[in-house]
Amino acid sequence: METNIATPNKPNNGKTMAGIIIVIIGGLLLINQFDFFFVPHWLFSWPMWIIAYGLYMGGKYNFRKPVWLWMIVIGTAFLFTENVDNSERLVWPMAIIGVGAWMVIRHNNKPVDAQYPNSNYKEV
Repeated sequence: METNIATPNKPNNGKTMAGIIIVIIGGLLLINQFDFFFVPHWLFSWPMWIIAYGLYMGGKYNFRKPVWLWMIVIGTAFLFTENVDNSERLVWPMAIIGVGAWMVIRHNNKPVDAQYPNSNYKEV
């Protein structure tokens, strides 16, 4: 086994992105404590913590795993329902339609071999 000295190790961009997100969150918390700027009340609500955690998870895994997107969608839906009057009438039906559409689209993207593992059919 040989080691190539000319090629240095690549930095982990996922950890760097997660660190940047944590620094931004800490900065916002600090600004909120000093009352330098007007910070909206919804910025430090529990749905925003879900969204921030989704961004953290996305940065940690280089936005490859879909868990970050789900966390952001769920946090955004709760954020709208808490801060916009009568938004739950639209947000939750749209979320259900979106999940159903995602399931249909994801199901149709599988190759034939993955759908029918015991068949002898091969795509040409």
